[in-house]
Amino acid sequence: MQSDKVEVVEVMKGFLSIRAKEAISAGSFISDVWGPVLHSATPYTIQVGVNEHVDPFGPLKRTNHFCQPNSKFIFERRYRNSPVPGLDGVYQVFWYLVATRDIKKDEDVTFDYTTTEYEMSGGFKCRCGEVDCLREVKGFKFLTPEQKIHRKNKLSPVVAKLYNNESRA
Repeated sequence: MQSDKVEVVEVMKGFLSIRAKEAISAGSFISDVWGPVLHSATPYTIQVGVNEHVDPFGPLKRTNHFCQPNSKFIFERRYRNSPVPGLDGVYQVFWYLVATRDIKKDEDVTFDYTTTEYEMSGGFKCRCGEVDCLREVKGFKFLTPEQKIHRKNKLSPVVAKLYNNESRA
């Protein structure tokens, strides 16, 4: 369900992150999005429906936000027509995460939360230091029109749907 090239590490006291144990090539599989589905967001869930949020199992739960991330979701299942090995009906599998560029050994694996979260359960200050840093991450809904246009082609199906509804209002 996840690459053996990643692991969860404590990067600061009480702060965990998913990190590359060895180099990961661009395009490589990192992890499936799988776990139980909740009907409200938490700081660790990933929005997969208007009122559906998967509470991811495995290291994906510790993948942090970055404004210029090194990975992205492919918005389809890897296991199309067969049951997922080792899972019972309580858990669902959704998308999967791939590297968008080469990731160096000991580098954190990151993605842009605003591509999968329309409105987060709680925002936070981003300290990535990138030129186009959002400074505060609260979800796609709270981005400026320019920031929304920049991410338009990277959105999950549910965030794209909510954005299209917002655009029509």
